[in-house]
Amino acid sequence: MMNNQEQINKFITRQRVNLDIGFRCTLECPKCSRQKDFKNIRPVPGHDMTIDEFTKIVDFFPEVTMCGQISDPIFNPNFPEFVRMCAKRNTYLSVNTAASHKPMKWYDSVSDDFKKGDIIFGIDGLPKDSNKYRINQDGEKLFEVAKMFANKGITTKWQYIIFRYNENDIEEAKNMALDNGIIFELNRSSRWDKDDPYKPLNPDNWLDRDKINEI
Repeated sequence: MMNNQEQINKFITRQRVNLDIGFRCTLECPKCSRQKDFKNIRPVPGHDMTIDEFTKIVDFFPEVTMCGQISDPIFNPNFPEFVRMCAKRNTYLSVNTAASHKPMKWYDSVSDDFKKGDIIFGIDGLPKDSNKYRINQDGEKLFEVAKMFANKGITTKWQYIIFRYNENDIEEAKNMALDNGIIFELNRSSRWDKDDPYKPLNPDNWLDRDKINEI
């Protein structure tokens, strides 16, 4: 087991960085900080990462993750260029996205430039039901986008958070992913409020926050 200083050294010398490259998102996911911490604040604070700013990142880190906490990366207008920059440098790019508000031709173009890395689509439930949590998402369209990426040989993942409305659809979703060459990632959450209508009924489908805090 590493001691504290070893853990600090490992963190400082890590080879991957996670970026929130913007401040926009069209979704209204109830647990998102946009809805909890910035509910009545518009525009949400922040700015779009620039080409110059991103250049400093990709010239240093061999692995880049774009997993926004207050934004979806697709809404930074420089996102397609960021993808090309990573491809040119052979940088490993990992993208987490859940918004669906770009035209299919845009996704098609971006997928053509995506060379090394993976893309993770947040579709929580069967595509037709995912908007019950991912409010404003077109889950069926986004699943078609995921299939497009997978068909082009890009490592494509389906992130499925278990909620009450989707806990009985897991096997069907797994089979859909398998049939389309998509990696299925099942996530159990611990972020539940008292009498939360999204909380699964089966205790095997959620994590106990108190036990996690104890650990």
